[in-house]
Amino acid sequence: MITTLLSHEWKRLARSASAGKELATTVLLGLVALMMLTYALMVGFFLDTLITQGLGQPDSFAFLNRFLIYYFFFEFVMRYFVQSVPALDAQPYLHLPIRRSTLIHYLLGKSLVHVFNVLVLLLFGPFALTTVWSRFGAGVALSWFALLWVLSLVVHYKVMLFKKRLDDTAWGLLALLGSFGLLGAADYYAWFRLTDVSAWVFGEVARLPWVLTISGLAGVAVYGVNYRVFQRGLYVDQWQANTASGNRWGRQEFGFLKAFGAMGDWISLELKLILRHKRTRSILIMSGLFLFYGLFFYRQEDAANQPGLILFGGILITGIFMMNYGQFLFSWQAGHFDFTLTRPLSLRQYVESKYWLLGTVTLGCFLLTIPYVYYGWEILAVQVVSLLFNLGVNVFVMMNMAMWSPKRVNLTKGGTLNYEGVGAAQWLMGLPVLLGPYVFYLPFSLAGYPFAGLWAVGAVGVLGIALRPYLLTMTAHRLAARKYSMAAGFRHE
Repeated sequence: MITTLLSHEWKRLARSASAGKELATTVLLGLVALMMLTYALMVGFFLDTLITQGLGQPDSFAFLNRFLIYYFFFEFVMRYFVQSVPALDAQPYLHLPIRRSTLIHYLLGKSLVHVFNVLVLLLFGPFALTTVWSRFGAGVALSWFALLWVLSLVVHYKVMLFKKRLDDTAWGLLALLGSFGLLGAADYYAWFRLTDVSAWVFGEVARLPWVLTISGLAGVAVYGVNYRVFQRGLYVDQWQANTASGNRWGRQEFGFLKAFGAMGDWISLELKLILRHKRTRSILIMSGLFLFYGLFFYRQEDAANQPGLILFGGILITGIFMMNYGQFLFSWQAGHFDFTLTRPLSLRQYVESKYWLLGTVTLGCFLLTIPYVYYGWEILAVQVVSLLFNLGVNVFVMMNMAMWSPKRVNLTKGGTLNYEGVGAAQWLMGLPVLLGPYVFYLPFSLAGYPFAGLWAVGAVGVLGIALRPYLLTMTAHRLAARKYSMAAGFRHE
């Protein structure tokens, strides 16, 4: 049965209408994975030298053990965004007389073919076979290396369980962010040292072999929990019920938007679209996480004295959602764009609803980043200037560029490593948004008046806000001229 399932997988790929595109994407991602694994292997061979000579640590083994806990935290986060849950692969077989245990074991085993499961072997294998083996013997080296590999598999199945059970709940996301935030704060403020716990667990594994045993049992337990979760979910009637009811993110009703008439209805539909689909929802989540970029960008000692540099950060932080979501502004509705054109709608209201959606989220990003004033009032001033320019200029640039050769986006597919709808236009959209403010800033900065350049950027943003009705009308006229060509492009898979 396993060989039959594998043959079906190959035929599905080979006979697909978009087989050429999928093959090219697979080859590209394979080259990226191969490059990453090559770098990991090189780092693994020179890890001892990097720690002892590069970081000046006398004991590379003890130093590495202290920070292995953070490696697995980082691996969990990376797997969360990169690793997919193979549940959808079982859907075509649910009505067939196939033992569900075989199907579930196939899905769970197939998920192990992942670059992160090889990464840990290449990154720490050479270090274990050279440094650890030479200092502590073969037993310690093999036990230490086996522990790392087992914990990596535990993280693998833990991420699958999290995405299967908690990914569609606000509580799951809050638990993930809260736990990582608390653990990082505890180590930073010395409430308790995670690095000490990590050093004890990974350093004493040879003298305490039960640590390896417990980690192995944890891996078996996580596999078993995944098996039970998949087993309860692999039923056609339950699958159909879940599909009909939708996920828990998109059931909200935004009654207050009804006061804005047809425009409010369009905004409400757009919000439900964002919350109901993983690809759009991941953009919203990543935009929220990106607000913390200022902690690394603004805390530099000379940041407040470099307005041109922090202008880039301000445009990026306050406009991150507008840039990520706006580049597919019309592609999100590709599946029902033809139906939208048959409705007796006002394109002016349709465009204005998108403006207010992007503008409101941009304003929310600004409000959430006000605490960066802690690093200086200059930071807040640049944030205000960036907000004005994003609302007055960049949002219109993004809406008009989104009409430039938009491609179809299938919302039923996940957003991880999904390049559907991405073309040359989407890669180039960020350049005018990020570099546009410098057209007005650089002349003043080169003349020796950098803060006057900031005021010029803000003034242009205010002018754009004042001309908002005219700019919206121009955008609606351009959409009216391009709507049929856009609809024709969306019909192609």
